[in-house]
Amino acid sequence: MKGPGKLALHAGLALSFALAATGVLAHSTVKSAGDFYAGVLHPLTALEHVLPFVALGVLAGQRGQPAHRAVLIFALSLGAGACLALWLKPVPGIAMLNIASSIIFGGLIASAWALPILLLNSLAILFGLSHGFANGEAITKEIRAYLFIPGIVAAGAVVAVYAMIAVDYVLRRKPTWLPIAVRVAGSWIAAIGILVLAISGRAILKS
Repeated sequence: MKGPGKLALHAGLALSFALAATGVLAHSTVKSAGDFYAGVLHPLTALEHVLPFVALGVLAGQRGQPAHRAVLIFALSLGAGACLALWLKPVPGIAMLNIASSIIFGGLIASAWALPILLLNSLAILFGLSHGFANGEAITKEIRAYLFIPGIVAAGAVVAVYAMIAVDYVLRRKPTWLPIAVRVAGSWIAAIGILVLAISGRAILKS
């Protein structure tokens, strides 16, 4: 394997092992940054959140204008999930579901399946709630939830929107290899998700 393929493999492995080393459930709330910025940084310091955020944006950009609303739905669901974490007990398997979201979104990108918009929106709600809930569990009595939760929403929205805009833009350029490149990116997202699941799944189940 040479060139971009080898580089992508090395990058994927590095990201996966980095996540495993730090632990999928252990990332800083960055208290010194203020509660809003701590909310922004909390999901951005964990690959199991960032990767699905990017993947959803790529998927929405790949599907075109009708799918763009899924990003807004996802962001709102992040906020709802984080709010639910304030009142509900921890949900078993939520971390596994979040990692699985990378595999599912990546697989959909790689397949280039024209999935129904209703299904895409449903996935955006499901995974928005799960990622929001997982990040909301980091809220303690010392953290102002009314600032931290908007930070989580802002992080998810900005990452997904940037990915969506970038993919939408490049696909409008018309070269035939660009759709293939987007599908390859989806396959690598799914592959990284599988590696993370394989490396960290046992630790998550024991936690």
